[in-house]
Amino acid sequence: MRRLPILILVAVVGFKEIQPVNYSIQIVPPPSEIIGGEDLMGRLEYERLLTADPKTGKVPEGIRQAELAFTNRIVQNTAGLRTQALLIESAGPSNVGGRTRAVAFDVRNENVILAGGVSGGVWKSIDGGQTWTKKSNPNNRNSVTCIVQDTRPGNEDTWYHGTGELVGNSSRGGGAPFRGNGIYKSTDNGESWVAIPSTLDSDPNVFNSQFQYIWGIEVNEQNLVEDEVLVAAYGGILRSLDGGGSWEVVLGQKLFDLPDSTDLNDSNASFYTAISQSKTGIYYATLSTETSSDQDSNTAGIYLSKDGQNWDAVTPFTGESKYRRIVIGNSSSNPNIAYFIVDTDPAIMLKQTILEYNDEPRVNYELLETPNFSGSQGAFETQGSYNMMIRVHPKNPDIVFAGGTNLYRSTDGFETSENTKWIGGYEPGEGTSIYPNHHPDQHDLLFYPSNPNKILSASDGGLIVSADGTADSVRWQSLNNGFVTAQFFTIAQSKVEGDPTLIGGMQDNGTDLSSIGGFSSWKGILGGDGGFAATTKNNNLWFASFQRGQTLRLTFNSEFDITSFGRVDPAGLVKSEGSSFLFINPFVLDPQNENRMFIGGGNHLFFNANVSQIPGGSQEPTSLGWERLTEDPIEGGSISAVDISFNSEVVYFGTTASQFFRVDKAAGVNNFVVEEFTSPEFPEGSYVSCIAINPKDQDHVLVVFSNYNIPSVFESLDGGLTFADVSGNLEENPDGTGNGQSIRWAELIPTTSGALYLVGTSTGLFSTTSTSGLSTTWVKESENLIGSAIIPMMDYRPSDGSLAIATHGNGIFTTSITDFERITTPNQENADFAITFNSPNPFKGQTRIEYSIPDDGTVKIDLYTAQGELINNLLWAPQFAGSNEVVWDGTNASGTSLANGVYFYRIQYADQSRSGKLILRR
Repeated sequence: MRRLPILILVAVVGFKEIQPVNYSIQIVPPPSEIIGGEDLMGRLEYERLLTADPKTGKVPEGIRQAELAFTNRIVQNTAGLRTQALLIESAGPSNVGGRTRAVAFDVRNENVILAGGVSGGVWKSIDGGQTWTKKSNPNNRNSVTCIVQDTRPGNEDTWYHGTGELVGNSSRGGGAPFRGNGIYKSTDNGESWVAIPSTLDSDPNVFNSQFQYIWGIEVNEQNLVEDEVLVAAYGGILRSLDGGGSWEVVLGQKLFDLPDSTDLNDSNASFYTAISQSKTGIYYATLSTETSSDQDSNTAGIYLSKDGQNWDAVTPFTGESKYRRIVIGNSSSNPNIAYFIVDTDPAIMLKQTILEYNDEPRVNYELLETPNFSGSQGAFETQGSYNMMIRVHPKNPDIVFAGGTNLYRSTDGFETSENTKWIGGYEPGEGTSIYPNHHPDQHDLLFYPSNPNKILSASDGGLIVSADGTADSVRWQSLNNGFVTAQFFTIAQSKVEGDPTLIGGMQDNGTDLSSIGGFSSWKGILGGDGGFAATTKNNNLWFASFQRGQTLRLTFNSEFDITSFGRVDPAGLVKSEGSSFLFINPFVLDPQNENRMFIGGGNHLFFNANVSQIPGGSQEPTSLGWERLTEDPIEGGSISAVDISFNSEVVYFGTTASQFFRVDKAAGVNNFVVEEFTSPEFPEGSYVSCIAINPKDQDHVLVVFSNYNIPSVFESLDGGLTFADVSGNLEENPDGTGNGQSIRWAELIPTTSGALYLVGTSTGLFSTTSTSGLSTTWVKESENLIGSAIIPMMDYRPSDGSLAIATHGNGIFTTSITDFERITTPNQENADFAITFNSPNPFKGQTRIEYSIPDDGTVKIDLYTAQGELINNLLWAPQFAGSNEVVWDGTNASGTSLANGVYFYRIQYADQSRSGKLILRR
């Protein structure tokens, strides 16, 4: 996540013309998060709603492997059906990494680095991280959680990586995670990878193998005869003496080769495990008390072993202790010393010293000072075992690095708080600023062999390097130079024909922007978890959002520095209805007048006729100009998708509970007609993730449902009166049950020969050029580039056929539709500069002033007393040709209510002005 510090703006009223400035406006976003304070506001609950089977409320067990296998069958069955595939290329971001738990140096050359994103696959650099190349198959499961090299002489080309992330996998819901697919092995120094057959679970629909979640791998470098590998898997520590050909459980429970009917969600096996080997060959292992059931593990604790087969318990806890994940950091310079972070309530840190290890170990434990700095982010925070790591300097056992949300360094082994420094994650102090060039949520840290003071940090921001991690002031530099593992939620592109500018919201990495096109670096704009974004047709105004609907209006200079901002969402109104925004909350702009915004707000759809009127410089929500289009709250669901027709006449919106609505006369002012068109064909209780409208025909609509085990794609040719299920071969069974993908987004693109239908799914991009109900045949696109990456959103520009594709794990892709039918925004009817409406007048609450302008331009509206005294500025902002409006609530510039009486307003546009009279009568 990025955050820009706060700037106080003085004496700014309204929204002024863009002017060059010599400073950066800086904005305070919230911290990115795993779990929010309210159900719908938390990321995991949002993702559960998005994907869970509506009948059970849970994500189907083992669905990731099952849907990949099903997708492979689709690919085989449709081979050769598409005569012209889309020419797709990566657009980066080359400089923004996603969540990274796995990274390792080649022992022969530290400039060779292998790393894995938890949803981005395995990447390799041969130049110290200056460039990266993806090495894993894009159609494999890409949840890489750990990676290790066989460092024995003559075996260095052999590597292993584990899969399956139990905590934090953002492509899943909270009920059941997407599992891994065992352990992968490379024998050509990471150039190619194959799954080890003995680790593949037998039934993808059932959680019946501990190989589905791998926490860590160790290759015994001291065993020069056998290929000895130890693995920290779900439930225990496993050992192989033949490089993964066969396995035995040496600690914990044996949970593989089980009947297909086995469900490990009911087991009392340890949820978290860890493994580490010291330079003298001693193994450390930990198993948690926490399990996937309500039972506690009966094998939990901290263990030591001299041979990897026989283990001794050295747990310092009482039998009443409850502890989740325990991570290990052992010392290279003093192999008898190891450090542990124990995720209990609160988290604790321990130092273990082996005093003697003959037949049985004799150890000493010391409780350490867990970091606890002042400020809102100062305390050590694991976010429920999501981010935890501890590492010991190779040359000094007292220099220890510990990570939770933040990264801390101690020079006395965390004996005292005085010798602990905060060196990464959030910046020390109040608020949620980011430590310069670093990133929150720590997962690993490596020391460079040639210079152990030089460190490589792996976090939710990818890979970051410091030339001296022991310096008094630690400086960081990104190493994400083409390590394309960013996890996007949203994407939008400029509406200017031919403009390559893209803006998108990412998990943990805020909202970034790319202005030059192609494979490029992106610029950070806002922090938090990035949500929906948009821009106006002339790029004068931009809109971006944080998690939970916090939406900002922005302007940029030529370098894309922020020159002004204002928060525009109606958060106070939403909360007053007893509702809340979704974690990633939808809004759309009117294509003809992009100052008009429609935004989902829990159980209401809200409309603002002129968001440019909202004063700038504030990060507080506002009620100015907002009104509810839905008179009564929607019962049963929250608004999850909104779209507006290209001619601005119709708005469609859907909810988290299968409801579907149409708003007619949407281009007018206060004469909207809202009707529910929920089809009896729709799957009950399902999440409407996208509504796609044909730019050429407002009555041609696709409605997409993202849950598993339901039919997912419905088409209407009559504006929602009737719908047909066109999911076709995307579903395993006609009723939507089985191993079909989660469909997240759709685009309906007019072409010179008809139409191109595109859907983004949890296993990649699919297309068809015609629909025929349940017989619709979808073909997979970009098998070798996008592969099976999750596609949460796309954005199509009908003026030139440009398409942007967001993935959750491999950044952004772009393409041009070669046979697109060019469609441009309809021209507004020629209008004079005139005041067309002012009502009510007299007024007691607020009044609306409607006016028209013939061309886009800046409009200024001032209010005066009857004596000619300036009392307020209602607007000073870019406006669009045609009808516009502002509101006035009878207050002056400071928000003080004015006395009853006569007031005047003056509208200035293009060296012309128009005036009118208002009567305030409370």
